Amino acid sequence: MQPARPHSFQQQARNYITAFYQTQRNAFVVIVTLLISFYILTVPDQAADMINAVIDSGVFSQLFQFILLSTFIWSWTVYGSTRMILHISPVGIRLNQEADRLLRWLPKLGGMIPALILAYAFWEPNRWQPYLLVLESGLMLVLFLRVEQRIPVFELPAHWRFSDRYTSFRQDIRELWRHPLGRLVVSGGLLLTAFLIVLFSLPVEWELARRLRPTAIIIFGISMYTFWGSLVVYFNDYRYRPLVLLVFLYMIVISAFNDNTSIRQATDAAVPPIAQRPTVAAHFTQWVAARRQEDGDTIPLVLVAAEGGGIRALNWTAETLIRLDSIIPGFSRHVYALSGVSGGGVGTVFYTAFLRDFAKNERSKRFEQFRKAIRDDYLSAVSATLLFPESVQRLLPVPVSALERAKWLEDSWSGSYYDNLGLKTLDSSLTQLYQTPTGYNFDLPSLLLNGTLAESGQKVITSNLQLDTRYFKNVLSTLDVIQADVPLKTAASLCSRFPVVTNGGLIQKDTLVNNRRQQLYGGHVVDGGYFDNSGVETCIQLLNNLVPFIRRLDTLERVTVVPYILFIQNSNTVGKLPKKRSVLQEVQIPLLAFFNAWDNGSITRDNMFNSFIDRFANPKTNYLTLRLAYNAKYPLGWFMSDSVANSISRQATDSISLKNKELVRLKKAFTR
Repeated sequence: MQPARPHSFQQQARNYITAFYQTQRNAFVVIVTLLISFYILTVPDQAADMINAVIDSGVFSQLFQFILLSTFIWSWTVYGSTRMILHISPVGIRLNQEADRLLRWLPKLGGMIPALILAYAFWEPNRWQPYLLVLESGLMLVLFLRVEQRIPVFELPAHWRFSDRYTSFRQDIRELWRHPLGRLVVSGGLLLTAFLIVLFSLPVEWELARRLRPTAIIIFGISMYTFWGSLVVYFNDYRYRPLVLLVFLYMIVISAFNDNTSIRQATDAAVPPIAQRPTVAAHFTQWVAARRQEDGDTIPLVLVAAEGGGIRALNWTAETLIRLDSIIPGFSRHVYALSGVSGGGVGTVFYTAFLRDFAKNERSKRFEQFRKAIRDDYLSAVSATLLFPESVQRLLPVPVSALERAKWLEDSWSGSYYDNLGLKTLDSSLTQLYQTPTGYNFDLPSLLLNGTLAESGQKVITSNLQLDTRYFKNVLSTLDVIQADVPLKTAASLCSRFPVVTNGGLIQKDTLVNNRRQQLYGGHVVDGGYFDNSGVETCIQLLNNLVPFIRRLDTLERVTVVPYILFIQNSNTVGKLPKKRSVLQEVQIPLLAFFNAWDNGSITRDNMFNSFIDRFANPKTNYLTLRLAYNAKYPLGWFMSDSVANSISRQATDSISLKNKELVRLKKAFTR
């Protein structure tokens, strides 16, 4: 009998393609998680900054050790999950020599990929971290080969025996649990899941997530999702039992009942009723009276618009305002209102709390502590909650408010402020911020924090002022909708609920409908950048509200109020023609259009409002933009490395100075 003729190269290629399709048709979830992981860990600017923070900490740092540990667990999860899917109960694999090779090698090769993804993310030729990750990838291959040769539970069979018949769910469970490797993978995955969910459900003030930092947390989350996705796919039978589809439909159905995003309300007895909030007219009258000394006074009135941009905007806004305080005596006392969006809104909240908590002569001594608070790691807690506690919420048919990630982000802000400055100001209510033993504090700027109502597209403003609907048309007031006050940290989050990182905050109230029944109406407040990322429009609306009173003061009381609109901008102002994008353009182009238009919309509004204000003669209004010299690597999320934070601080010192002619003019207005 003649030996079988070897296959030609073309036939082998066809066989490998067919075998790869058959195997990965079952193990597609592993491939998908690896591809998503590659994107998350290597593409966004936030990812690059997280990696840089680990690199800067050194190769022997605890942070890098956490990366190595989490990558080790991720590699084992990929290896074990792939073997569970391919080796224990696959359906419909047509065996040949090429399929045999893939079945033996795909789990091992898959287990090497996590460390290679991290090596690519860390790649800097003059650093040790990427080389150590490449070494870890090679060691994982050696480890997989050794355990398959020496440990019976990992041993590969000499021949594959796969059934093509239908099996029941009970049979699949029995088969998986009887198989030693299947029992080990399932037990390990369940223990890992329980440990991670318990670990990251511990109170945010324990700072366990912050010690690990976001990169390690994300890798642990990827490991858990890889296991559970593989387990669902293992029980999925595309012919008779579409479990993947059923799980997807279940999560859609119960999402109607498990919305846990209702915002916090300030219900303490010490919180003043929201009806006591001053109107703009009453507040402005008292504000002017507190600054007026005699007839003929000239009073500068500054309205600040703080553009959105995550922690980049938080730092640039706070650093800029503190810097203006230091070079222009009396600046903060003449800031009438702060209109903030997203991270810029959070920056205005931190700044206003700092002004309230410390007298002018104390601020310079406490500024470094304040700076630590605005630079803190706020991504770890929210990432941990998104990946672990909120995974439980997605499967529960009832809402559990404590599992919502936005509340953990809020607690991170208030916790950091307390840790660094020793005060729980961000836990108090918005209106309490302005209360003093002697009455209302007119020395603090008012807050107008801009969000967007997802269900209608309307602007939502959370403010300590009662807004006049004649000037704030088609604008919803958060406190009027819910008929209650909110904690200061919640007010900050309602303007900064960036897509994916945080969810929308639910505001609602009882409303009478036609049949006289009470029904809840409202919606989810998302990031203010959806509507206007600049915050300038709100300043214009407020200025229009103030104009009649400013003119009356000028005519009847000979008091001149000189308005200034100060736009603190941090978005990209470079107008170069970009490179085209063609890969997956059906998906990529709409997303690029959305996010880049979001970023560039502020530039368009800046130019438009600047031109508009020039025509605003009575009262003559000044418009000034303070721009962050844009660096594409400045992150948009809630984590910032020390190197980026120091760069922003240097820019605030260098560019916010009296070398700027506009700032010289502004300072002269304060000396009149």
